[in-house]
Amino acid sequence: MYTLVKSKALIDGTGRGPIPNGCILYCDGVIREVGRYEEFGSNIADYKVIDLSDSYILPGLINSHTHLSIVPAEGNQLAQMRLPAATNILRSMPNIRKDLESGVTTMRIMGEEHFMDIEMKEGIKKKWISGPRLLVSGRGLVATNGHGAAITVSDGKEEIRKHGRQNLAKGADFLKIFATGGVSSTSGSLDFCGYTYEEIATVVEEAERVGTYVAAHAHGGKGLDWCLEAGVRTIEHAAFITEEQVDKVIQKDGWIIGTFSILFHPTGIEQTDFHIPAIREKVLQAREVAAANFQRVIASGANLALGTDSMHGMINYEMECLVNFGATPKQAIQAVTGHAAKACRVEKTVGTLEVGKAADFIALKNNPLDDIRHMRNVEYVYKDGERFV
Repeated sequence: MYTLVKSKALIDGTGRGPIPNGCILYCDGVIREVGRYEEFGSNIADYKVIDLSDSYILPGLINSHTHLSIVPAEGNQLAQMRLPAATNILRSMPNIRKDLESGVTTMRIMGEEHFMDIEMKEGIKKKWISGPRLLVSGRGLVATNGHGAAITVSDGKEEIRKHGRQNLAKGADFLKIFATGGVSSTSGSLDFCGYTYEEIATVVEEAERVGTYVAAHAHGGKGLDWCLEAGVRTIEHAAFITEEQVDKVIQKDGWIIGTFSILFHPTGIEQTDFHIPAIREKVLQAREVAAANFQRVIASGANLALGTDSMHGMINYEMECLVNFGATPKQAIQAVTGHAAKACRVEKTVGTLEVGKAADFIALKNNPLDDIRHMRNVEYVYKDGERFV
């Protein structure tokens, strides 16, 4: 049966202006037509109607960088990842519910032990559990002395190759590598690189051989340079990215994925691990430069998307940070809709409200183009035409 969704205005995620009285017509979870209410004429009587004519409709949001089992406010994120698979699957359930309620219908998962992200993806696909559709990477590729080392470590080109292939064989959609130090661990500075250029290039080679790509945790320094040189497609976090590195991202048509809430929000790293001097120092250091660097990223026009990095349900805060750094509300919306879909290579199926794409949409009472803070109040969430919130 065909379903017609009425709105006060439709913000389709393409960057075009809102469509007043915009409607979506969908069937079997796929959008068949998009237009103004009056364009549907007498056929409206044949459709089931969802009347959201007092609401603004947007595409379902895309969280381009997160994890399932981690809750930063609990502290010691590596210890959380080391918990048994069954425990972390159960711990993930309230997390994905928070993400769904915030308007997120698609999430890119940046590494979990035990291949549990792949299991969760299948569980959602088979409707054993409800949640956003998942794009998964399996176990993160990390050096023994690198940031992100929980259970599985990959040293040397052959071990990297083997573990990358295991992820792909299990059903990973892409590969994730930890190329530099990180904020939430005591190991290494933020520009420390645990891998050689050749090791990073090996990951890219394995991904590209099967038609996929590599996402790299990379804050800055030589590790970020090597990622760009080797052909890594998405640079995650990038707090210390330089103007020259931004230019290289643009030249290579790569992507920068901003993750701000774990760094700036009081319920992020600050809530627990702030008492550890090494972590506190890195958080304050990253805060000091990230805002200025992302102002330059925004001004440059580089490809940009957003993720919450395990700050579940806080995609709206990521958008608010981006606006605070100089983006327009329209740019912030695109960073979690149309642009995010391109970053995650799913633009043919989600990210915008266009014919042939999944009927993923959310409803808000107030126009987020007027004030991005209206994204805090998502009232309805539909995925594949089915209401989840």
